Amino acid sequence: MKRFLCKTLCVFLSIVMLCGASVTAFAADGQSEVLTACGGDCEYCPSVVIPGVFQSQTRMYDDDGNVVLDKEGKPLTQLFVNVSTKDILRYAAKAILPLTLSLALQADVGLSKTVAHIVTDVLKNNAKDNEGNHIENIDVIRYPMSVARCTPEGKEFIYRTIPLEQYSEIAGEDHLYFFTYDSFASVSELADELFAFIQNVKKETGHDKINLVPISQGGSIANELLERYRDELARDLNRLIYIVPAVDGSYVIGKIFSGTLTLRDTDLYRDMFPRLFKDEDEKAMAYGLNLAIRLLPKRTVHNIINRTVDELRNSILVNATCMWALTPSSEYDTLYARYLTDGTREKLRAELEFFHRAQLNAVDNILYLQDSGVKVFDLCNYDHYFYPIIDGWETYNADGVIQLDSTSIGATSCPIHETLPADYEQKNTYCTCGGNHISPDRKVDASTGALCETTFYFDEGDHERTGGNDVIIGLAVALLTDENFKDVHTYPDRYPQFNTARVTKNLRGTLAWARKIDTSSLPADDAAELTAAIKECDDMLAETVVDLDKTNHAERRLDAILVKIGKKDPPKELTASQKKLGDVMEKLSAWAYRVIGPRGFSDALLFRGK
Repeated sequence: MKRFLCKTLCVFLSIVMLCGASVTAFAADGQSEVLTACGGDCEYCPSVVIPGVFQSQTRMYDDDGNVVLDKEGKPLTQLFVNVSTKDILRYAAKAILPLTLSLALQADVGLSKTVAHIVTDVLKNNAKDNEGNHIENIDVIRYPMSVARCTPEGKEFIYRTIPLEQYSEIAGEDHLYFFTYDSFASVSELADELFAFIQNVKKETGHDKINLVPISQGGSIANELLERYRDELARDLNRLIYIVPAVDGSYVIGKIFSGTLTLRDTDLYRDMFPRLFKDEDEKAMAYGLNLAIRLLPKRTVHNIINRTVDELRNSILVNATCMWALTPSSEYDTLYARYLTDGTREKLRAELEFFHRAQLNAVDNILYLQDSGVKVFDLCNYDHYFYPIIDGWETYNADGVIQLDSTSIGATSCPIHETLPADYEQKNTYCTCGGNHISPDRKVDASTGALCETTFYFDEGDHERTGGNDVIIGLAVALLTDENFKDVHTYPDRYPQFNTARVTKNLRGTLAWARKIDTSSLPADDAAELTAAIKECDDMLAETVVDLDKTNHAERRLDAILVKIGKKDPPKELTASQKKLGDVMEKLSAWAYRVIGPRGFSDALLFRGK
């Protein structure tokens, strides 16, 4: 049950994500002393990382400036959910009557209103007023110093969020900075704060240029930054390295803002839950949910979804310009007419008009930096399904959260898992070398991307697992530390333009403690196998052109010997009854969809809703 609740919450928060005081401008502390070991005289420019959505620690404060604690006595963080067992019981008591009546009468007897109220009550601490200010006093934990000067807790948080230890080993921790921000903040204020942050990094490190690394939502913040400070950044930046950036927003966020999340029959009653809960031990639950929603009429299910999303959007998302910045530029006119013309959000309107220009000018601003001598790179994923919550999720070429057109800054792709037509020729919109920029699998034409010569692609890469992809992180480190690394043609044998995603975070953790095992206490055969398994993993990780068969074999071999010597529990196998239950629920779900159709049980009895 705990796993189910956690995963459900993650899915819900993903929708909200994709879906007190305002942030204070960064102020340098008057520090003029150069604090780097090199004194600003070394080959490595300092690097400033702009993390993705909800990758910064935030806190709520009371009127006296004290940190507000949750029900367990810990600081409230992230979305500031503060729910106790007592609250859960209260919510259950509140929902039981409308749920019972709605089930008994097979109608929406206050159920959608109650669910929407409960969800917004859980997240109420994140509400913002029409000026874009938090209702509660919320601020972000900042790191206005290099990682070298952070506390051990700060370092642990930063490296856990963005695993750039390899960069620190090469350039030094005094050359790495982490710009934190509130994902619900003002995008214009964040751009000003970030620019001041960059100036302070230059003073503190003694370097006259820095590298900037926008990740995910950081890409949308970079749009605003470039529009405001393009000329200054042309002088300040050495390299700009995007990692899975939301340069033109996310279709998911656009659909949340427009109120058009998927309500397609095939998704609600057949595909969505099995795709969200796709582990083998979740099979019975996934198909059980397909059946459970049929206990309510189809109209009631639609009401619950629409009303809840509307409440969340109107109370939290619409007044947060950082969230607006994640909507695609193509949605702007529609959303502007819907939310910004009634005179109640004049400050937000002016801010968003400027950001829309920044979003439309993003390519021109990037190319201006390039022409000014700044090397600009992009690292993105492709051919991964969207979350199944928007129409067309199964056709868009994406990374799970952001469509490829946005993360690649304009590359052309076919629908997911399909290939370009046999007679397709690359368009060469931005190609300057005359080389081939069509992916070997013929799914992407990179020549239409603004950074055609400096964009790297990872097949089937998952946006949310990018930090666990050792190759993409290693590539970023190489680009940050090797000035000879100019484009996709520099090291094609080691870092080809098109590669495969490889997530090895768990393997690398297992490998680290496997090395510490005292092999002298093991039987000779087991000691030899452990040594060989570790070497196979090391050899595989040293290869940056990914072969997933090698990856899987190395991981299985290491796990097998660790299980044999008693250092790791064997994988938990489903019992025969659990497997049978999953199979039965899948067959029942398929039967219901085939016979009853995409609707509730009562809808079928009353010949409605199909």
